[in-house]
Amino acid sequence: MTRAGERGFTLVEVVFSVAIMAVMIAAIGALYISNIQTVTLGKARAIGLGIANEYMEQLRDLPYDSVATQNGTIYPPGNIPDTQTVTRDNYKFTVKTEVFYVDDPYDGYASCPCASGPAAGKPQDLYPYDYKKAQITVTLKSSGQKVATVTTDIAGKAAETSSSTGILSIKVIDASGVGIPNANVTIVNTNPNPNVNIATTTDNNGFVIIPKLPPDSANRYQVTASLPGYSTDGTIPDPPGAQTAVKLNPNVLAQQITQLTLAIDRVSTLYAHVVDTSGNPKSNFTVTITGSKMIKQNPTVYKYGDSSGNGLLSTTDSNGDITLTGMEWDSYNFKAPSGWYLVSSSPYQPAALNPNSSLTVTLVVSNDSTWPTVSSVTPTSAQTGTASVSFAITGTNLSSGTSVKLKLSGQSDINATGCTSSGGNTKLTCSVDLTGAATGAWDIAVTKSGNTATQTGGFNVTP
Repeated sequence: MTRAGERGFTLVEVVFSVAIMAVMIAAIGALYISNIQTVTLGKARAIGLGIANEYMEQLRDLPYDSVATQNGTIYPPGNIPDTQTVTRDNYKFTVKTEVFYVDDPYDGYASCPCASGPAAGKPQDLYPYDYKKAQITVTLKSSGQKVATVTTDIAGKAAETSSSTGILSIKVIDASGVGIPNANVTIVNTNPNPNVNIATTTDNNGFVIIPKLPPDSANRYQVTASLPGYSTDGTIPDPPGAQTAVKLNPNVLAQQITQLTLAIDRVSTLYAHVVDTSGNPKSNFTVTITGSKMIKQNPTVYKYGDSSGNGLLSTTDSNGDITLTGMEWDSYNFKAPSGWYLVSSSPYQPAALNPNSSLTVTLVVSNDSTWPTVSSVTPTSAQTGTASVSFAITGTNLSSGTSVKLKLSGQSDINATGCTSSGGNTKLTCSVDLTGAATGAWDIAVTKSGNTATQTGGFNVTP
């Protein structure tokens, strides 16, 4: 009840006022939380810097030869842990210690492609270990946020000299040959005393250079390069007998530099879709898939394959599909099981899978041994307007009397003429007239005794 002449608040006004107050309270709350986080992070940075300086002072008190971590790039290894967990004032920190050799630009390093060389008129040496650089990095264990980094150079009392040790220079590149920074590299050799067990990362140019390694001419230095989301590459020991390794463990020789290149790149996804000649998906159908990269020869063992040199078996789901994730860039071949025949593969085999990509391969199969098959076509393209283009189809059951035509949706079929069979019915050579032919990827239809093998998009008509 209101007095005469007085007016109350409407519901809209009340709701609007509450909304304004809610926005103000939220803003104040967000500002308060932000201030708390800033104060907390500031305190963590102050504590982290103190920890970093404390650990750096401990390094400075060590003899020069003892300044080395347990698994870093310096051999022989030291007793300094590579990572430690430290708790101070209810904060948990991860302390990472890195020690590595530095080559002074005064004399440069003659055999490292990543170095610019010595100063003008100065001498040039082959020993990239003028002094050591130590770096302490402190991060919050809960979030991984960096709170402090301290770096210093540490020099020995004596100048560098040649010795009875060797140098291992490793470069990690991608599929296009460009160096990969921050790639993980491990070097292991259990023969010396102490063992070589180095875990490090590449520099901005994709290089890792490890000096002062004990010589070993029995191929026992095993090197591996990796990176999360990337493929892995590495060396292997010399296989017994006549078999040879494609990338053999390197040797390290006294007063010599051993150079090694490893290639990794982002992984990809490979899809395979298997259908019969009527286009029906083949469920629970086993396909053998083999890559083209080899790790051993004589006999061959493929990188994507089993230890016996065969491909790996994959089985389709209810839709006739196979999905393979984390695949290395490579060229892959597909094989049908016993009693079945691969009529066609689109794209042609071997199917090239690029880094950081996906590829779908459609496989047409038949259990009829008389069905014509297509494995390749040469050439796979020609210009429109060409009156006579000769091309050869390779496969099986390509006998005389087999007809061939090019098909494209919305276009009239182009019938091939003059088809002749050779190579025991494994090759069919024909001609087509591309006068007025539309540009695009035309299907190749190969028909024998009423059975047709279709290579989808098998021939490109170009402008």
